[in-house]
Amino acid sequence: MNIASQQRQEGFTLIEILVAMTIIAVGVSALVASAGASAFRADYLREREFGRWVASNALTELQTVPAWPDTGTTNKVVEMGQFIWYVRTQTQAVADPDLRRVDVQVRRDKDADNYIYTVTGFVGNPATRLGGSTENGLTQ
Repeated sequence: MNIASQQRQEGFTLIEILVAMTIIAVGVSALVASAGASAFRADYLREREFGRWVASNALTELQTVPAWPDTGTTNKVVEMGQFIWYVRTQTQAVADPDLRRVDVQVRRDKDADNYIYTVTGFVGNPATRLGGSTENGLTQ
């Protein structure tokens, strides 16, 4: 056996190196794409969770204050988590005269058609809740 044939058997061919580099490149690109998608999902979930907090806070506020909300739609701006949130509250009368249905919708963009989070709840008449009764729903 001569020295030239021995050196040829010990190394990789150019084709083998190119195939290995292609496999590594495909694997790395798949990892980068996966990391990007994961970061996008994390941002979306964080935004949705903040939206849930904003909507729940707005509904809880309506349920706890001693005021009877008027039927109709109201809009307000809230700051939470270093973001500005646009909150639309729709209040409707229901069959029970001592209840009102409240739909709270939250979005980040004032002009967006879709909302990040929506919560529905009911608000009881404060006069009934607090044991008094007056025409405007407030206790004396």
